[in-house]
Amino acid sequence: MTQVAQVNLAEITIGKLALQKAATAQVRSLAQETLTDHQSAQSKLEQLASQKGAMLPSSPNAEQQGIGHQLESASGAMFDTTYLQAQIAGHQEAATQTRAEIASGHDADVQNYAKDFLPVVLKHLSDAEAAAKALGVAPKGANTGSGGFVEQAHPRAADLGLVVAGLAMAAGAGVVLLRRRQRLE
Repeated sequence: MTQVAQVNLAEITIGKLALQKAATAQVRSLAQETLTDHQSAQSKLEQLASQKGAMLPSSPNAEQQGIGHQLESASGAMFDTTYLQAQIAGHQEAATQTRAEIASGHDADVQNYAKDFLPVVLKHLSDAEAAAKALGVAPKGANTGSGGFVEQAHPRAADLGLVVAGLAMAAGAGVVLLRRRQRLE
């Protein structure tokens, strides 16, 4: 649950940053949606952790804080592009991990948390993809005539998407670790 909490806290932090720095209404709208939903998810996770006697962190991990710093240094269209690509990559991975928990989880409470959260993850993904399309932001790996890869105007943009995808994987790993811990108890 630690990693899931850190992902929620990171999304909350990044969402607040996007509300301040986004250049377009589409990105601000997505940021508000993800901020609100991750605040709700964190509240539910805190309740679940309390029931399970687990402690949750109060801030994102150092790597996640680094993402926030990378976004702080971006501005204008580059901020929006980086944010959207990161949201798409992260929510694709989160959907995969959440489906895996639903299919193979061993703790009914954690599975229920995942079942409740999957529609939210899928909506965030759909909304991020729609915003990217509306703004002409190609997802990473799209065939744009550059050998199948999107050329990055800023070298950190590609790294950020990978880090956010890693965060989503960490969230899934947190769920797996929680299941293992509960089996040992």
